[in-house]
Amino acid sequence: MFHRIARVSALAAGLGLSAFSGAQADTVALKAAIYTGTPTSPFHITMVRFTDFIKEQGVGHVTVSDLVGPESIPENQQARALADGLIDFVAAPPSYLENLVPGLGGISAPRITTQEMRTNGAFDAINEFLAPANVKMVGLYAGEVPFYIFTNKPVRALADFKGLRLRTTNTVKAFFEALGAQPMQIRRGEIYTALERGVADGYSNVNSELYGSSWIEVAKYRVGPGFYTPNIAIFTNLRKYNALTDKQRAVVDAAGLFVEGAPSWDIKVGEDHAIEKATKEGGFEVIELSPEDTEKFLDMAYDSTWAEITRNAPEFSAKLKPLLVGK
Repeated sequence: MFHRIARVSALAAGLGLSAFSGAQADTVALKAAIYTGTPTSPFHITMVRFTDFIKEQGVGHVTVSDLVGPESIPENQQARALADGLIDFVAAPPSYLENLVPGLGGISAPRITTQEMRTNGAFDAINEFLAPANVKMVGLYAGEVPFYIFTNKPVRALADFKGLRLRTTNTVKAFFEALGAQPMQIRRGEIYTALERGVADGYSNVNSELYGSSWIEVAKYRVGPGFYTPNIAIFTNLRKYNALTDKQRAVVDAAGLFVEGAPSWDIKVGEDHAIEKATKEGGFEVIELSPEDTEKFLDMAYDSTWAEITRNAPEFSAKLKPLLVGK
């Protein structure tokens, strides 16, 4: 983390990204959107920090004039709005752009860190696939945080997943099927009601959403081990990015590096605090599968997802799987 912060500081200093006094006429105002409408979500907070970085470091050159959520642009329309140039940034799980680049959800199923993805060529490879869709990935945050499965029924062994009704996304659908669970397509905003009414038995997400979305009221158990990562990507419109000046692009690039450092670490600290709070408040239980089941669970998680990606997006899998999971 500290290495990443140092890189951002060095980049900012080397490119002269200190604040300038007074706005200049050539300032470019960019518009941004994020998939979640929950202002207290750590993913929303981190995107605000990204936009604030641009505002502070880009004075007189580039700024972000708007950051809107799904109340303005529904999450399932944000990818197209970005590609069409209606907005300039989108922060979302990579799977939200699967309609533009099949297989992109695999970015959330790596076995390496975000820093390793930048150095081993994964970032460059991802952007090669995004370019025909007029999109570029400039940042990737929350990579230190795993997903867990949260339920309102105890799951103490792999066999207990059979028949369990779990809210799914494209990223985890193949995995849940491998577990023998029943994947259910439920909108994010309807998870609370689905669990409350017994329509669903659980979902996968991060610890803090127990409070950010009030799911602590309808979930009773967290089942481990953790797997995958939220890896919220910050995408930009490629044509707009290329049209920026060198100085403006430098600010955007530095902002992308910035969120991968301290803000991502802050998310991890918050995640640890959230689960500690949940267990201390009473009624919430953390379950860890046996070592044998844990190994099988993780093999199923990564093997099933990448097998699905290989079927649906063979070129993406052939290029990215060796870089992200090492086999």
